Amino acid sequence: MMRDLTGKAKPCPMCGSERVYLEEPTYEGIFDVKIRCADCGLMGFKSFMRGAKNPVEKTIDYWNERKYKG
Repeated sequence: MMRDLTGKAKPCPMCGSERVYLEEPTYEGIFDVKIRCADCGLMGFKSFMRGAKNPVEKTIDYWNERKYKG
């Protein structure tokens, strides 16, 4: 399941698209929270242990704090 992050996540650093989505994690054991551009496919992710606090918000912060290499 994909969650639309329009307005929460910065535009894609590769193509500038604002269509950024988060793949809903399973929250079992060690899990990844993946964030992806719907237009060019650029993806970032963070890994967490079950019981981690605010993994979705931390992944959005990770995406928003990255450096543009254009």
